[in-house]
Amino acid sequence: MEAVVWVRCNTPADAMVVAALDARLRATGEDVVFAATTGIHPEGKRAIRAHLDQIDPMMILWIGGTLDGTTLGTAQEAGIPVVVIDMADTTLNGFSSLWFRSRSRAMLAHLHAVFTREQATADAFVAAGAPKARTHAIGVLEDPPAVLTHIEADRRDLAEALRNRPVWLATQTEPGDVPALAAAQRHAARRSHRLLLVAIAARPAEGADLVERFNTLGLPASLRSIDSEPEEGAQVHVVDAPDEVGLWLRLATVTFACGTLTQSAAQDPFEAAALGAVLIHGPRTEPFAARYARLAKAGATMQIDAQAALGRAVEALLSADRVAAMATAGWDVTSRGAEATDRIVTLIRDRLDEAGL
Repeated sequence: MEAVVWVRCNTPADAMVVAALDARLRATGEDVVFAATTGIHPEGKRAIRAHLDQIDPMMILWIGGTLDGTTLGTAQEAGIPVVVIDMADTTLNGFSSLWFRSRSRAMLAHLHAVFTREQATADAFVAAGAPKARTHAIGVLEDPPAVLTHIEADRRDLAEALRNRPVWLATQTEPGDVPALAAAQRHAARRSHRLLLVAIAARPAEGADLVERFNTLGLPASLRSIDSEPEEGAQVHVVDAPDEVGLWLRLATVTFACGTLTQSAAQDPFEAAALGAVLIHGPRTEPFAARYARLAKAGATMQIDAQAALGRAVEALLSADRVAAMATAGWDVTSRGAEATDRIVTLIRDRLDEAGL
């Protein structure tokens, strides 16, 4: 018998949540079919009943949006557990006013589980009738990127060679970024004279060109493929190994995402935040705007709007206490998304066991 979950999505972006759940379940050997509807859902009791008969779901996941009493009531009559997830503060808008208060409370009381973004929303659900023991504030549901890998022996060797030298990192570095990076390094080095800029080339073949440009501007630079470890006299170390981003994120305390200021596409900010690196970025944050916004709200990033502000931003983040607080906030944001996904996966697996699937 096939295990089907009807996923009632509020927006097309919710498909990412479905993909994350599917990947997690497949990784544990579970085979679940997610039948998703987005934006346009069956309306009216007859259409809803026909939809349920057609796909025969063992569970309904209701992602975001507002609640529809007809759908909830029809699902409960059919004995299908409903789990509402990624609920925001607008979810309950109009729900009680459209139904008799006692009926709406009864519907919420029958929800199998409620997972909200904020504690205030969870409290509102409980006050409206949802079961307190099954209502939880777990943040935004998502699957964070895989933690970038590194070779631990290389990290130890570089950490020893750097001898506690402060490092800031620039990712996706292109030749046009060099003047701004050089100016920022000069400015920030006034406060920390041993400060080292590590610039990861956007295109490894341009590594030697980046070194030449930094040298031309008066900043001694070395190239990773030639000088594996930056010398004490170097102010810039250009990395031309594309698979070493994870290595240098573990060595740098501050990371600047070059692509967010001068280029058209941003890097995923969770890659840095998950490794404890504090991120400086510009205004061009697509396609990861939502993740940048969440990190900014938590105080885990610093946005600049012009190249001239980069040096001051790096200088400001040389404060160990400030960086530690921002790094902790960033790690909390990235880890909560994974925790929320794990909670839903566990719930689906428990339902599979209950249904004998």
